Amino acid sequence: MSTNSLTTRVTDYIFDYIRRQNLSSGQPLPSELRTSTELGVSRGIVREAFRSLEVAGILEKANGRSPRVGVLDSSFLTNLMVHALSTRQVSVLQVLEMRASIEVHATELASCRRTPEHIQKLCAAADGMLASVRDPDAFVRHDLSFHGLIYSATGNPLFEIICGAMYGAIQESMRLGFMQRTRTSDVARIAKLHRRIAKAIESGSAAQAGELMKLHFEDTAQAFERL
Repeated sequence: MSTNSLTTRVTDYIFDYIRRQNLSSGQPLPSELRTSTELGVSRGIVREAFRSLEVAGILEKANGRSPRVGVLDSSFLTNLMVHALSTRQVSVLQVLEMRASIEVHATELASCRRTPEHIQKLCAAADGMLASVRDPDAFVRHDLSFHGLIYSATGNPLFEIICGAMYGAIQESMRLGFMQRTRTSDVARIAKLHRRIAKAIESGSAAQAGELMKLHFEDTAQAFERL
């Protein structure tokens, strides 16, 4: 049996073990030695498989401790997205299109699930954008914060994980979008639109908030078409 087949056998065993034992994050998994013995494969193969599972966030390892079920995070997807962008297998515009389909709905959910703290921070981020219309770095920083708060306000960790994985692409699209708008008034208009989105979320108007977010992405897509 090839090395790849043996590695796949180990990873399948771990996935199946997690399911059969109904494990949750932080709970212990079989050690490398136990896995090697049960499957009849070398420790080297098991170590390689565990390393790939650790990179993917499926398991966590610490010195002197047995491996444990990993906690959800976006690191693996982030690396995948960076690779896709750096090798030009996807474009920033394609990422923008995917973001639009996700974030319009995220904004609608945020309107129903937001907390007073979310609203306060969303308004502060929108105000920060408006105060930074001549400072690209500060503007993008506040813009990233605004959208991250919407993901958080959905109460669904998958929005934060999936959109968090696109952080680099999102940051680049925001920077390019800022640079494409040569007039300060155009940049200010985007900041004011974000404030309108925040107010719609605050009022609990999911339909209005979603429409405003859709308008934002349509405007951004038009800016990219001029690049």
